[in-house]
Amino acid sequence: MTAEESAALGRIRRERRWLILWPVSAAPALWFAWRIAHRELAIAVVALIWIGGIAIAIARLMFIRCPRCGRLFHSADGAPSLAKLFAPRCGQCGLRLKPERVIYPSLE
Repeated sequence: MTAEESAALGRIRRERRWLILWPVSAAPALWFAWRIAHRELAIAVVALIWIGGIAIAIARLMFIRCPRCGRLFHSADGAPSLAKLFAPRCGQCGLRLKPERVIYPSLE
């Protein structure tokens, strides 16, 4: 695996972590909006911003390209797919997201 591939896989892992952690931010954001404004309008604005953020995070992860083959990483047929957003490998070439762990490098 080249340095460019591992850097691109790191970016995919970062985007995936962002998508996993974004829903956790909903409750504190809504609570903070309520504590500051004490109005339903503030909660609605924060909720719309939050929904837009999760839509952007999903789209960024859906359209990310594989560093090896250049096609969509989370797709088996070339079309963007929501069902495979957490697949452990590229749907096209099989490049694993996490590198193989070698216990004894001399045995490679």
